Amino acid sequence: MIPFRRSTISAFTPSRILSHPIGHASISQQGRRLWRSAPSSAAASKAKASKSTILLGALPTHLTDAQGNKVGSLPPDPGRRVKTASKGKTSKTSKGKTSLSSSMGAEAAETVQAVSETGYRAAVTRGEVPDSPLAEQVYENWKRFPDAVLLTRVGKFYESYFAPAVELSSLLSLKLAYKRYAGGNFPFSGFPVHQLDKYLKILVQDLDRTVVLVEEYDEEGRKEGLDPMRKVASGADLKDRRVGRVVTPGTLVEESWVSGDESRYLLAVSVDTEGGGQEDCRVSLAYTDPSTGEFFLRETTVEYIEDEVARIAPSEIVLDAGLKEAWYSGEQLVGAMTPVNDLFQLFRVLGVHVSFAVAEHGATIRSPPSAPAAPQSLEMQAISLLRRHLEYALRDSMPELSSPNKQSSSKTMLIDAATLGALEIRHAIRPGGMSNASDSFGRSSPLSSRGTLLSTMSQTTTPSGHRLLVRTLTAPSTDITLINSRLDLVEALVGQEELRTDLRDMIRGVGDVMRIVQRFKGRRGTGRDAWDLALWVRSFERVLGRIKRDSAVEGAGGRLQAFIKSVKPLADLAELVEGTIDEAAVMKQGLSEGDVDDEDMELQAGDAMLAGSKARKGESKKQRIEREKAENDVNQWWMKPHFTEELKSMHEELTGMKAGRAKMERDLRKKLGVEKLYLTKHRNVFVMSVSDRLDYAKIDKLRQFANIFEGKASKHYAYNSWTQLGGQTDKLMEDMLFAQRRAFDLLRDQIVARAEDVQHNAELMDELDLALSFAQTAADLGYVRPILDESTDLEITNGRHPTVETSLLNHSRSFTPNSTSMTPSSHLHIITGPNQGGKSTLLRQTAVIAILAQAGSFVPAERVRMGIVDRVFSRIGARDDLFRDRSTFMLEMVETAAILRHATARSLVIMDEIGRGTTLHSGLSIAYATLDHILSKIKCRTLFATHYHEVADMLAVEKGVRDGVEFWCTDVDELDGAFSYQYRLHRGINHKSHAIGFPADHRQKAARLAGMPDTFLKTAEITLVALDKGFKPSEAVRSRLSQLL
Repeated sequence: MIPFRRSTISAFTPSRILSHPIGHASISQQGRRLWRSAPSSAAASKAKASKSTILLGALPTHLTDAQGNKVGSLPPDPGRRVKTASKGKTSKTSKGKTSLSSSMGAEAAETVQAVSETGYRAAVTRGEVPDSPLAEQVYENWKRFPDAVLLTRVGKFYESYFAPAVELSSLLSLKLAYKRYAGGNFPFSGFPVHQLDKYLKILVQDLDRTVVLVEEYDEEGRKEGLDPMRKVASGADLKDRRVGRVVTPGTLVEESWVSGDESRYLLAVSVDTEGGGQEDCRVSLAYTDPSTGEFFLRETTVEYIEDEVARIAPSEIVLDAGLKEAWYSGEQLVGAMTPVNDLFQLFRVLGVHVSFAVAEHGATIRSPPSAPAAPQSLEMQAISLLRRHLEYALRDSMPELSSPNKQSSSKTMLIDAATLGALEIRHAIRPGGMSNASDSFGRSSPLSSRGTLLSTMSQTTTPSGHRLLVRTLTAPSTDITLINSRLDLVEALVGQEELRTDLRDMIRGVGDVMRIVQRFKGRRGTGRDAWDLALWVRSFERVLGRIKRDSAVEGAGGRLQAFIKSVKPLADLAELVEGTIDEAAVMKQGLSEGDVDDEDMELQAGDAMLAGSKARKGESKKQRIEREKAENDVNQWWMKPHFTEELKSMHEELTGMKAGRAKMERDLRKKLGVEKLYLTKHRNVFVMSVSDRLDYAKIDKLRQFANIFEGKASKHYAYNSWTQLGGQTDKLMEDMLFAQRRAFDLLRDQIVARAEDVQHNAELMDELDLALSFAQTAADLGYVRPILDESTDLEITNGRHPTVETSLLNHSRSFTPNSTSMTPSSHLHIITGPNQGGKSTLLRQTAVIAILAQAGSFVPAERVRMGIVDRVFSRIGARDDLFRDRSTFMLEMVETAAILRHATARSLVIMDEIGRGTTLHSGLSIAYATLDHILSKIKCRTLFATHYHEVADMLAVEKGVRDGVEFWCTDVDELDGAFSYQYRLHRGINHKSHAIGFPADHRQKAARLAGMPDTFLKTAEITLVALDKGFKPSEAVRSRLSQLL
């Protein structure tokens, strides 16, 4: 079950709070300044006299230090059930606004009644919290999001206050500080703004928490006609603070730590509660990657939902709010809602983050243009859930989604969850693979994809190309036209090594343009994003030029013309960006803030009129830092002045002010005879700095200079003329920032207007990257083009398992290929042979080759011809499912039943060792009945590996009565006391498993190779010989005892 978490003091025991090192150092200067107003002593006295005391069970009501001294009050936790001593009863739960985090506890919904009794004003009256605007904002947001990690922007810091600060400091190993006010002390903790990405990764990705970011906003942006939700600019006056974003695993859009190779899907699930049982209960799926805007729709049933979730691998699942209470209470739904229980159980097994789509008061819900009036269709319900949750989480940065791509199960090969795992398509199931993965889908662990089909085939050079590869391998096409189109592109590149190398080099390292465009649609695009977009367009132009040059000569290159004929022209967009953005300045954006310490972050940027970056003689380290920061401010003008008349005029005025400052500095040096004199800005004060101590006395005598600060290496004076000019310059620069922002909004609008063309070309680039990856693998490993048709045949000549072959090549060993030929008259192959003889590898390689062929890749074989496969099923490997109370045998039966119910004549089935885990006769009966059903009812292409050679004997009796069966086996070569596995298939039935080695004949077989003790081997040998002679098991034991005696 998903562990329930709470981001309140309830997560801490009194002993843990006592162990916290409570320091006196506060987190930020802004934090100290904003907690100015505290309750009066009268209010504090009234609070002490209050008869109604808030009790939180075993939880402390005050913070204490290591000696047990009281250092601060803890306001009541709004996420807990509250008991009032005077009334002697526990408040009941009311329905209302609650956090959408799936990590909240079952008590999270029980907040509204408690909140009404413990509101902010009441807490102030009791002296539990300070009385200030910021305190009220924090407290009210804490009530609104009791189970999320609440981070409030205060200047250059994100901070947490009250009880949540204690938890935050523990989760992130941050310093826990406290501030004194009239009623006591309150704890707080936080970190600099530039470390947000670092800590979001820990909270959201590692700890699966929901994080609420309360941002600062300014009224100036609203008045200037800009986006009213713009974050406050440096130096602007604070006008407002409100929730800017709710960060959940499925709504990550621009975090630097999110891998570009992974799609992070947000999946909304809508259930038809009138649909009956698993097979009939319809489920509509709407899912999107908010960072790219890709938007997909699919309809399935509850029975298949596990397969869809395994394929999509969502980062977060959104359900209707009406299911929330049942989810957290664990109660079993009845009647028409019964199928929902299966969904709950599945999501808990997978450990996926689950949220509930509740529209907040005031939230704007943008319904799709085609949305009908109530009642909504199941599909529209899923779309609505998705959009509501996105708007709740991303607020005014809600991205524009692309038109939904409605997927049809008839257009893709269906690979169920068991088969995706057994074939190790995306993640490994061996030790070091999925067992070490960071989530149920094997993402984000460097080991989780090692040894998988994805890792073997991945030679893409762009993040978006890799994401397309993942989608293609997990859902190959069944459209022969589409498959052959991709195969044509691969074939045009396989034999053109120089062209292939050039194209791979050209697209390597280009920006992730799908995500760049999406950021512009969500009003988050930056100047650097615009420049990266221009670079991408230029890279794409070079790719087209290289293709055209190659296609001008006779040969395979001419086939690429069909690929480039639909390209949209974008040269004018690149020219617009290049003529607008200053490359040198925009490349330095965001580099300086993370390179300074917390003390330096408190210093203001200074003026932008100083030139040069080398250290000046006589400068202190801090002077150099301040001056270089001021010089770096020049880089904030990353839009070229001529883009708008307003910017042009302001830049001309700024140039004049720079000249005025330079002249003033020269005149002062000459007039005063002081060489080491600089006009600068020190801690928000415009000063004249003198760094030579011999000049101090000379200037101290002059009345127009007032000494305001003397440091170790310099002395700072106030100079009225410079103060006026510096203030004017600062005001102009602030106005220029807003003017530049307005200008960039114009550029952004022009980029968004061309978004569809950019995304169209981006999809072509992804297809090219995928084809180049397939072609490179084919050229490196000798793959061939498969032939696909509408038959139900499957002919593979000397096929190889791509992943196993790659592993063997890395150890300088070769792979033994095998051939398979399946037609309607021989569609079921029974394979027997020794352990370690290669049966399972053959089964897997056949399925993998079919998947690669329909993915549009060349395949590891000498020749492949196959009819389109609609579904691939596997029943391989021994495992259990303890969470759902399924033994190994039961799980095998469930998966076998699913195959027998859903396989069609076009399916490919691979089954290994059906009938294990029970008695010999029961196992034989199950295996035979399974094969009989496939032969008589389904008649699909099937590979069936077994050690039950009796099953093969039973079917051999029917040979001639029923067509469709062939018998194949592997064997062991034995010579002079040694043996080796053949691995090569040949016709026939192998009646020996070779599982046990016979020491007397020096035949080391599987058991001996595994390192079994000699006593074990002797006992197994005697027992096996007796059983082969027809002894009953009890008689075999007597035979063993007699030989031992």
